[in-house]
Amino acid sequence: MRRSPKHRAEPPARPRSDALGAQAAKNARTVASTAASLAVALAPSLLGGAPAHATLAAAVTAGYPQRAAQIAVTIVTLQTKDKSAADAAALDVSAYRNAVASAGSYWSAMSAGRITLRVDKVVTGFKTSASSGDDFAAIMSTVSRELGWNPGSSTVLLLAVPRDDVLVSGSKGNLGAGWTASQTSGRILLPRPSGFTGAVTAHEMGHILGIGHANTLQCGSGTVDAVRSGARFADSACSTRGYGDGTDVMGISHYSQPQLNAYLYEYGGMGRGDEIATLGTPGAAATYTLTPWAGTAPRRAAKFKDPATGEWYYLQYRAPVGYDAPTALAGNKGVQIIKGGLDESESLLIPPSTKPFTGVYAANLAWQPGQTFTTAGGTRVSINTAGAASATVSITARGALPDNVAALMDAKAAQFGLGPGFGGIGTLRDGGLYHMYQRGAVVWTPSGGARVSTGAIRGAWQRLGFENGSLGFPTSDEIGGLKGGGVYQMYEHGAIVWSPQNGAFESKGAIRGAWQRLGLEDGKMGYPTSGEIGGLKGGGVYQMYEHGAIVWSPQNGAFESMGAIRGAWQRLGLEKGRLGYPTSGEVGGLRNGGVTQSYEGGAIVWSPQNGAFESTGPLRDRWLKLGAQNGDLGYPTSAEITGLKDGGTSQSYEGGAIVFSPATGAFESVGAIRAAWGSLGSQDGKLGYPTSGEVGGLAGGGVTQSFQGGSIVWSPRTGAHESLGAIRGVWSSMGAQDGTLGYPTSGEIGGLKNGGVYQQYEGGAIMWSPKTGAHESMGAIRAAWGSMGYESGKMGYPTSGEYAISGGVAQNFEGGRIEWNRSSGIKVVASVGAASGTVTPIPTTPAPAPKPNPSPAPPPAANPETAAQIQAMVRQTAVQMGVDPALALAVAEQESSFRQNVTSPVGAVGVMQIMPANRDWLAGMTGRPNLDLNKTADNIAGGIAMLRWLRAEAKNLDEAIAGYYQGLGSVQSRGMYDDTKAYVAQVKARMATF
Repeated sequence: MRRSPKHRAEPPARPRSDALGAQAAKNARTVASTAASLAVALAPSLLGGAPAHATLAAAVTAGYPQRAAQIAVTIVTLQTKDKSAADAAALDVSAYRNAVASAGSYWSAMSAGRITLRVDKVVTGFKTSASSGDDFAAIMSTVSRELGWNPGSSTVLLLAVPRDDVLVSGSKGNLGAGWTASQTSGRILLPRPSGFTGAVTAHEMGHILGIGHANTLQCGSGTVDAVRSGARFADSACSTRGYGDGTDVMGISHYSQPQLNAYLYEYGGMGRGDEIATLGTPGAAATYTLTPWAGTAPRRAAKFKDPATGEWYYLQYRAPVGYDAPTALAGNKGVQIIKGGLDESESLLIPPSTKPFTGVYAANLAWQPGQTFTTAGGTRVSINTAGAASATVSITARGALPDNVAALMDAKAAQFGLGPGFGGIGTLRDGGLYHMYQRGAVVWTPSGGARVSTGAIRGAWQRLGFENGSLGFPTSDEIGGLKGGGVYQMYEHGAIVWSPQNGAFESKGAIRGAWQRLGLEDGKMGYPTSGEIGGLKGGGVYQMYEHGAIVWSPQNGAFESMGAIRGAWQRLGLEKGRLGYPTSGEVGGLRNGGVTQSYEGGAIVWSPQNGAFESTGPLRDRWLKLGAQNGDLGYPTSAEITGLKDGGTSQSYEGGAIVFSPATGAFESVGAIRAAWGSLGSQDGKLGYPTSGEVGGLAGGGVTQSFQGGSIVWSPRTGAHESLGAIRGVWSSMGAQDGTLGYPTSGEIGGLKNGGVYQQYEGGAIMWSPKTGAHESMGAIRAAWGSMGYESGKMGYPTSGEYAISGGVAQNFEGGRIEWNRSSGIKVVASVGAASGTVTPIPTTPAPAPKPNPSPAPPPAANPETAAQIQAMVRQTAVQMGVDPALALAVAEQESSFRQNVTSPVGAVGVMQIMPANRDWLAGMTGRPNLDLNKTADNIAGGIAMLRWLRAEAKNLDEAIAGYYQGLGSVQSRGMYDDTKAYVAQVKARMATF
């Protein structure tokens, strides 16, 4: 929470705004109610015997003598010019009274009863010319002037504004603001009451009493302590984190009111005067007992003066007692070390880690047993114990050595042959010591004892920053006996490993964990050949080894990267490529000795016979569905190949390939069907991309695969051949491989007269020409037609399929008709007008003979086509025009039951029930200027042209079907009517039957 600005006592006061906003406070409430911050208190007493320090007078500047004041508070709720009387009336006066009472109890306890607060007067709904959105200073000044209020001795003006926060120097989100006029008089501005109102009021009263903020030391470098140098710290990496001490009432606020820390307690003239023991300047190690700071015992905290810097340090024990009960928890329960801030009215807590923390409340502001704090001047404070009733600390001045440490260091140096020592014993952080020798050093810590530091391992430790680096202090001596003469040494946070051929490098954290999992230097990675190298994408880190690398990322952890799989990953751009970071180690045991490794974007798969290749995206999904390396495709034999037509991608495998395009998805391409597809130009040919996998179970063990432009059909006796376009439409209408024609025995063969094309089948052929379309040709009729020269003979191309006649079948051709009768065999009937080149449709039964008449005879009246013939015409026309035959057939059946000679009550005619008014539009759509809706073929062509247009213009199939019935414009502007919805459902149900 952004606490209100604190102001010093000297007028004119200069506001100092607090640092955390109301919204942040709301977000932090869960933290505040659970483990929020902690308060600890100490009262030093010697363990055993007389004090082990010189008796010195306190050299710290006292801010105020012991304070005494009976402060009268005037509460004024405001109706600002931008708010109503109801807004002002909604301000809960009792909440502000309770906040004053709570703050009064708190400061009475801090001052040993010498400071009291009482509400002297309440003014509600005071109309002011100030706006609730004005800066707090402007509101305070305006209302004070309008009320005629002036600061005096022991008087406080508390103003309440009807809004949820207070504006401070343009900054929103503040939960309060205060202005001090003297040591016991000033003004406070609060927003609407909240769970923080009591704590904020106590905080602002602290400012009115001249007490500053409780801050923390923050050093980007992690420096343990920093000497104050005027208005800044001597270490430029260090600064003050305002409100950082969340265990103090003058730090970041809570719902509760933690105990004022020992420094501010003394500075503000609080208490009885016997709560803080003055230890003076430390010398040899001495131990002191601290009792909970929020208790009541005398000498429960202590302060000492560093002999090198002259700075005073306060020690207090925050325990869950009294005012500290809600906050002195977990890492905030323990010994706190505090000194004066850059502003002497503010305190500076020194936490165990001075590195910046995220969020609002720090979770580790107290030092724990086993930790040692070393001042910037070298004085060591070791935390020995921390219990329910007390904590003990030992304080040792710089230069005062622990018992026998010099002898221990010399013995260690002799053990490892370091030679004679030189120089004195130096001090390190946390109470550590070191002594230099001719061939290295010995490092001593309270927890680890004396450890050797020499040679290449010491050089690596130095490169990493010695004890202040990532490894910390050594915890073992050098240990030999590793493979090939290697040596290692353990540290607080890892190890340094040396080998004769590679040198010395650190081994720590998750990367070390992965290396251990792989067998350390005896495993497949061998020794490290580099230190850890950062700067990878997303904060990743890697370390090189004799046989590869270990790569770590925050989201995935650490995994090996080696051999051919690493080579493939490098080829793809390592972690910056499309595979991203590894998400597993190498996984072996695959078929024929294969190995795979998973990555964020897929996998890399290796086999002895093929090498290592990526497996990603839709291609990988299809490969896995087909059984991966255990399926028919086997292992990949190439990388993914991109840049194909329309954004396609392909990858080769032992048993074929998988081909992907955005429009069709990913499907396998294998065996004879793949060979046929390749001969037709693969995806660049007329078939385009596959739209399905291979589908087996056909007659005689056949297999088919669909493509954008048709399909390829294979059978054991005929091989693989394409099936597409109009020829495929006729073949499908005749039952495909289950029909009379059976399987194709050739691909499409062009070069016929007038651009014709044909395809051979087991039971005949299908002939196609631009003028006549596609029709089957088989049996005796085909033989007769062939004897006359096929399409190059007088009969030309077939213009119909075979149809039943009395006693046999017939087929129409450009030049006539060929009939076959069970009794009489083949009969060729010449076409009327054939000599002039015109084509007259041949009736399925003979036309009546023309009556003798000098006038021209009427044309023969053809018998209506059967439903089966119309169905075949609809299917063939749909295929030719690129419309789903099932859709065209379903609409034709729904509209007319495959009848041409029907007219609806509204005038729609024919098979497709077309309104005559649409004739001209459909003539253009079909390319038939003389379109006659009363002719079956024209009617069908017109209806299917309309379906083709609707499928192109409508959003989906349902809308297209509805548009055929209701009109697309009406559907899109009004939605489907109920009868339209029923029509759509009926058509879709019929589609399923085709």
